[in-house]
Amino acid sequence: MNSEYEDGLNALRERDYKKSKEIFLILLGKKPESVNSHLGLSFSLFELGNITDAEKHLNACLSLFESQHKLSEAYVSVRELFKMKPGMVKYTFDLLRIYLKLKFMKSFAEVLLETMDNREILEEVLKDNIRLLVPFIKDKDIKSILSFRAKVAEDEKLNPFENLELANLLFEIGSTDEAKTEFYKSARAFLNRDLKDKAQALYVKIKEMYPEDNGLELLKKEIDGYGTEKKPIDLNERRKKLEEVLSSLRNENEARVRYSVAVVYKEYARFEEAKEELYKALSQPKSPEKTKAYVLLSQIYIDEKDNRKAIEILENVIEKDELSGSELVPLEYKLGTIYERIGKLPEALHIYEIAMDKDSDYLDLVEKIRQVRELIEKQKVVVPEEVVEELIALDEMKGNELIEEKVEKEEKKKTELRERILYI
Repeated sequence: MNSEYEDGLNALRERDYKKSKEIFLILLGKKPESVNSHLGLSFSLFELGNITDAEKHLNACLSLFESQHKLSEAYVSVRELFKMKPGMVKYTFDLLRIYLKLKFMKSFAEVLLETMDNREILEEVLKDNIRLLVPFIKDKDIKSILSFRAKVAEDEKLNPFENLELANLLFEIGSTDEAKTEFYKSARAFLNRDLKDKAQALYVKIKEMYPEDNGLELLKKEIDGYGTEKKPIDLNERRKKLEEVLSSLRNENEARVRYSVAVVYKEYARFEEAKEELYKALSQPKSPEKTKAYVLLSQIYIDEKDNRKAIEILENVIEKDELSGSELVPLEYKLGTIYERIGKLPEALHIYEIAMDKDSDYLDLVEKIRQVRELIEKQKVVVPEEVVEELIALDEMKGNELIEEKVEKEEKKKTELRERILYI
C-alpha cells in the first residue's frame, strides 16, 4: 500500500481531517482515477463541513467502484450519499440498484416500499425510476410485479392522419418499402388513439397493396385484440403485491457482505458505521464471516481505546455454545493479544494454551506462548536495589525516552499488521 495513502488513513484515524484532506488531494493530483483516495477525501471533506465537495467525490466513488464491480465499496459510497441527502430520488434508486446487484432482495423491497409510500414523489417519477431497475431484477416474480409498459411508445407520439399522408406520398413516388413501414405505423397510431375503425380500414388497404406481406397477420391480431387487454395494474396494487412477498425475500450471503462493508468502513476510521454493519452480520446464522466479524468488532473497540468492551465481546461469545472447537481459536487468539497488551500475562498465557490445544498451527501461536512465558519468568526475577536506582536515573534521560518511543512505534506497527491479518 502506498505510504502517502497510509498517511492519509492515519490522519483520518487521528481525526486530523485537514491533514487527511491535503494528503488525499495530493494523491488525486498524481492519480485522478484513484477511487480509494476519492473516498478518503470525501470523508475528510464531510467532517470539515464541505458537504458539496464531499458529495461530488462520493458520486465519483460510486461510479468507479460500480464499474470495477467492487460492490461493498459501491454500497459504502451510495449509503453515504443516501444519508447525506435522504430525500433525493436519485440516491434512493442508486441504493436500490446496488441492493439488486448485491442480491439483497429483502433490503431492496423494504426501501422500495418506503419510497412508494412517499407522497412527495410523483407517480410518473416513481414509474420511470422503477423501469430503470427492472433489467437488474433476477427474481421473476418481483420482475413481473414491477414491470411497467413504457410511458410513451414511439407510435403514440405519431399523428396518424399526418403520417398516413406521408405514407400515401411515399407510395405515389414509388418508395413502396418506406411507404409500407409508415402505413403500419399509422395503423398502430390509430389504435393508440382508440380509433379502431380507422386502423381496421387501413389494414384492409395495406392488405390490398401488400397481399403477401408477413406483417399483416400480427397487425390483424393487434386490431382484433384491441380492447380485450387486461387492465394495467396501478402503482398501489403493485405495492400491495410487493408487500405480500416481502416475508419470503432474503439478503443473499448477508454476513459476508456486511463483514466486507465493515472492513471498508474501518479502514477509513468510520467506526460507528462499521459496528452497525458488524452487528447486522452477527444477527445472521453461523458462518466463517460471522466469526471474523467478532474479531473485527473487538479490534474496533480497541481502536476506540475501550479494551474492556473488546474483552467482553470475545469472552461472551467464547462462553456461549454458538461456536466450538477450532471455530473459537481466532477469538481466543485475539483475546490473548488483548490481555498481553494490557499486561495481564497469566490470563494471556492461559487463553493461548487453550487455543493451542485446539489448533497448534494457528498463526504464531507457538511463538506467542514462548514469548509470554519468558515475560512471566522475567517478572519473577528480583532486581537489586542499586540496579533499580540506576534504571530510574537512566529512564529520566531524554535519550532513553526517544529510544523507547521509537521501539514502541515499531512494536505498534508489528501489532497492527498482525491484527489486520486476523480480519482481512
